[in-house]
Amino acid sequence: MSKFKTNEEYFEFSKRLVVIPTEEIRDLMVKYKIKLPCSVHRFILKETIRDKVFEVKLFNTYTDEQKFRLRGYEKYSNFLLEKLIKSYNLDFELSRYKELLFDFLFLNQNKLSLKGNFIKELEQLQHNYTVDLEVMKYEDFLTLFKEVLSQENGYLDGLKIRGYNDDVLASYTLGDIKGLGKKYDISVPRRINKSKLIEILTAKFKLTDDESQLLSKKSVLDLELYAKKKGFKISIDLKKRDMIEFIEFALGMYHKVFYIDTFDYNIPLGTKEENVVNDIEEEPVVTPVIEEVVIPVKEDIEEPVVTPIPEPEPKKEPVPVVEEVIEEPVITEEKEEHVLVEINEENIKEIISQEPAALEPVKEVDESLLSHEEKDLLDEKINQIIKKYYKKRRRRRVTWIIVIAVIIAILGFAGYSYLYYLDQGILPFGLPVFWNWFRRRTTWNKTVHNTHQWCNNI
Repeated sequence: MSKFKTNEEYFEFSKRLVVIPTEEIRDLMVKYKIKLPCSVHRFILKETIRDKVFEVKLFNTYTDEQKFRLRGYEKYSNFLLEKLIKSYNLDFELSRYKELLFDFLFLNQNKLSLKGNFIKELEQLQHNYTVDLEVMKYEDFLTLFKEVLSQENGYLDGLKIRGYNDDVLASYTLGDIKGLGKKYDISVPRRINKSKLIEILTAKFKLTDDESQLLSKKSVLDLELYAKKKGFKISIDLKKRDMIEFIEFALGMYHKVFYIDTFDYNIPLGTKEENVVNDIEEEPVVTPVIEEVVIPVKEDIEEPVVTPIPEPEPKKEPVPVVEEVIEEPVITEEKEEHVLVEINEENIKEIISQEPAALEPVKEVDESLLSHEEKDLLDEKINQIIKKYYKKRRRRRVTWIIVIAVIIAILGFAGYSYLYYLDQGILPFGLPVFWNWFRRRTTWNKTVHNTHQWCNNI
């Protein structure tokens, strides 16, 4: 490795190494016991397909929802990147992946404890193959390469488990999170029962058996309040963040020492992107789209990078903002008439015609109408209402079951008594034949009546 005086010299040299087959690279990494963390694989894969994902013709075919989700591309996990490749049949440029991989290995040779012979063997291998580049689908590449990939403690699918915040989860649908769980053999439900909630709380807070028994006597609402007091927000109705929490619980990631990423990611990334921009600059009509669509290639390890993506006809993006403004009367009755007067067709058209960047402050103001404590209190009230509703429904159902059972018992006994009377001439259990009493009384009344008529005739 001493033959390279600067990193740039090696970066130029690594471009010649891409002719080495993937299988040879894998075997060499296995030989030198080099493990590539999934977070590094995520970074390299993200940069490999970046130009394909944001290619102009393909980008214009995306739905507005997909364009919105792509704002979080910098924090896409391996699952979402692989989904993009599969959903849009993206070409996996294997040579690009290899070049970035070699650059990364060289830049972090000390942290990976690479021996000097590793680069020498790479140099020897390149002479064994022609300049023809290897072509392979991503699925086939992953099958060959997964042997040298490693899962880091505290990371889920290449991202810090604590990094799955609301900004990152905005790029996920509920189906995506279920698919993420399925990738790791976990069936993620939309709702959990009380016993599963107790299991999660027990694992989260390292509770003893006696403490778990005490929790089992509490209601679900009390369990959620108990967790909230300890700084752990979870509900039996799993939202996106709760579903990630469920995956973390299922993988047994609680109370483990988290892996700390100290790698250097400062490898050259802009070569292909600069070429793309230069080629497109010849067409002035498309230039504005490219300049803002291409997301910066600098990797931000700690904070998610959100790049605004303007659209030719941003008519659908402001719709959620209009809905939030209309909901203000529900919160404050005094403002109801005022808002209804201002929100008319002309105002709505004016809002829709604005740029997305101009609408962001309005969205922030709307969200700030409720503080976190008020939102938590509202969630608790909703849970109580739902609980009372189900309790009342169960009580009504039990009442109807009892009434129907009594009616069936009465009808059954009546039928049995009738058949018993036809056979024995008496009612079962020594019950008096009440209709005979009516018959005798009727006969007596007729006799008295006839006697009176006879006396009157005399």
